[in-house]
This record gives sequence, structure tokens and C-alpha cells, in this order.
Amino acid sequence: QADAKEGTPRNLFGFKDGTVNPDVKSEKQMNEHVWVQPGDGANWLQNGSYLVVRRIQMFIEVWDRTNLKEQENTFGRYRDTGAPFGQKNEFDKLDLNHKQPNGEDTIPVDSHVRLSHGDGSQQILRRGYSYSNGMDLKTGSFDAGLLFLSFQRSPSKQFIPIQKRLSKMDKLNEYISHRGSALFACLPGTNQGGFIGETLFM
Repeated sequence: QADAKEGTPRNLFGFKDGTVNPDVKSEKQMNEHVWVQPGDGANWLQNGSYLVVRRIQMFIEVWDRTNLKEQENTFGRYRDTGAPFGQKNEFDKLDLNHKQPNGEDTIPVDSHVRLSHGDGSQQILRRGYSYSNGMDLKTGSFDAGLLFLSFQRSPSKQFIPIQKRLSKMDKLNEYISHRGSALFACLPGTNQGGFIGETLFM
């Protein structure tokens, strides 16, 4: 659902979803992370993008029985502010080297934010939309969750490496299941007098 102050939307787990994104107002960042560049591959997709769509079921009943500390440890963020552990504000930079007094990592090694971030070089332009589709008759649980959308310049260099990290030890995997995935090539825009897809005929 949308944040009351029109900030980053929250998912059905109650956490802000989509905090880390390239700056859409920065041509440099968009060219680096979102728009297909010359030499990346097929010329007809230059200035277009790749769209990944995933349908992610969220096990809300299990999540709701989990205490707040465990929920926050799963994401590596505070639920109220969206700030990463050790920081105060949602958009504060992650400090993956910060340690607690007992020597443990402040941001857990199996937390979603740590694993999705990696070294910070693989960014995607992402947005999640909550869905609810009644009951899953096979499991008896709610069929509800997140419709995940992300745009990226190169799925093989951005989305796939992120997913490989998340697949190994992401604690969030205990509470979600991916039900469907698709990858689309999104054609570039066009100038006045042109048409979408004209690059296929050049």
C-alpha cells in the first residue's frame, strides 16, 4: 500500500519496498543502469530496456506470527523508518562493515538488504505492486504478495547476479515463494512521425 506521506510504498509485510533505485533524473545513472547502450547487443534495442516481471507469493500468516525483531533482521532495516540497521533515515547509506559490540555484523549476513546490495555496483530500477487473489485452495493460505517489476540495461549483469546471491541464504526466502517470472525487451521510444518498433526495420 502507499505510504501516507507519499513516500516509498510499503509491501504486505509492512516494510518500505523500493528504497534503493537509480536516480531517474540523472541521465548518467539511467544510461549506466537502465537504458541499453550501443554495443550492448541488438542495435534495435538501443535506448530501450529489459523488463523483469515476477509474481511473488508472500506467506502473510507465517510472517504475522513472527516478532518484530525477527522481521527487521530478515530485511536488515527498521520497519518504522525504513532505515538500514545502524542508521536513522531510509535513504542513509548502508554500512556493511559496521559491527555490534559483540563483534557480529550490525546488518545480518543473511538479511535481504545485505544480499541484494552486494558491492553496490548492480542496480536496477524496481517497483513492487501488492496483489491479493483470495485463498490458495491447495495450501489453504492467502494467495497474496508482490508483483515485482524491474528495468535494467542487462539482466545477465544486473538482475541475475542479484538473484543468485538472494537464492543462497536470503532469510526472506522463508516467507516468500516465486510463482512466475517473465523477461521482456522494451523497445525504445520514438520521435514525432516515427513509430514504436521502427528500429526493427533499420
